[in-house]
Amino acid sequence: MKHFITILIICMFFSLSTNNAQAQKKPRIIEESSKKKPEWVNGLVKDFVIVVASSPTLDDAQQKALAKVKEQIISSVAENIQSTSEYLRSETVKNDDSDFAESFKTATKTRAADIPFVKGIALSKVDEFYWEKESYQDNIKYYYHVKYPFSRIQLEKLIKEYEKADQALTDQLEGILGKIDALDNLEEMSQTEKELEALAQGFIDVDPRLDQANVGIAKLKDMMKNFSIETVNNTLGEIRMILKIGEKTLTTSRKPSVSSNCAKIIDVKSKTPEWIITYSYEECYEDPDNVIKVTFKSSFGKASNEYAFNINAEKIDIFVNNDINLNGGTDNGTEIENAKGIMSITSKYDSPFIVEKIILKFGDEAPIIIDGINQNFTGSGKHDLEFTINQAISKENYSAKKYDMIKGTIHYKSVKTGEKSIYKMFNQTITTAW
Repeated sequence: MKHFITILIICMFFSLSTNNAQAQKKPRIIEESSKKKPEWVNGLVKDFVIVVASSPTLDDAQQKALAKVKEQIISSVAENIQSTSEYLRSETVKNDDSDFAESFKTATKTRAADIPFVKGIALSKVDEFYWEKESYQDNIKYYYHVKYPFSRIQLEKLIKEYEKADQALTDQLEGILGKIDALDNLEEMSQTEKELEALAQGFIDVDPRLDQANVGIAKLKDMMKNFSIETVNNTLGEIRMILKIGEKTLTTSRKPSVSSNCAKIIDVKSKTPEWIITYSYEECYEDPDNVIKVTFKSSFGKASNEYAFNINAEKIDIFVNNDINLNGGTDNGTEIENAKGIMSITSKYDSPFIVEKIILKFGDEAPIIIDGINQNFTGSGKHDLEFTINQAISKENYSAKKYDMIKGTIHYKSVKTGEKSIYKMFNQTITTAW
């Protein structure tokens, strides 16, 4: 009997020791915000969101609790939007796609977070709070409870705000897509493409608005990739050009890069819609490879063109290397009236020129002046110049029989620059029909 009692005492002692050890392992509340725990803690109260968050610090637990309030409100909006979405129901019924439903919910949560009410969730609006400081195996942890006002009426208001914001996205998308065809500025195209990119990020994969945005993005990129340079005018020292996409003329505020193998670029300026490049070529030699290279860049492509130039493009220089021939006209016995003349003149350059006047000097005779000729010639090489002597001339004194060589001048000017020149003839052979 004594042996049994001893064993019983030992068991009781062991049981008490075990209970004490277990009691010591349980968390102990060592501090709390109020002596009595509120009834709403860990409960459900109509028109309120109740959450709890824990952390080693009170401030962090408080912030986590506030974040949970926001998360619950956002989730409430997303779940209601999801349950009322005909588009979502039709997609999930058709595809039985839970991933789509989750994507839809995630996208909805992201947008709901931008609603002013959600952004305005703050500690100052908390209806009640309660916190406890607990100790467990020498570790300290705070539990922060929040009771935040959120009624059904507020939820419905948030849903309307969400739907309004969602409709604004649709309106914004349609507005951007509607103006693409009218855009005629490369920078505006680039900005519009960025706006569509930003909008597209807010649409889930199966949202038809995402496809519309991507079509617009692709169209803008193609436009900025495939524009071209069209020459308006290219004269020595100046190039005028415009940018085009098809038949549409473009503008840009970004200057082109301009380079040359020898020319000095003086100015690159815009006179909308034209771009004008002026350059000097004094340091250039006569070379078929002389060129001005022009490149315009956009966000997704570039357009380049090369303009070859001839430093002699505006020069004029002529000479006579064959006989001058006088013939025809009316023979009055001693005089010829309205005699015809023809001479072969050679131009060294391609630049167009105008022959204005010819003066022929037969020895000491009075010069023959043929004025008002105004014949145009273009291109290098030989040209036939025909003229009429509108005065009676002596058959004896103005004859090759008396003067087989004469002097004279040809007066001509550049069509491009108006610069005037004179070609002087010395010992020029001549033939006459009398």
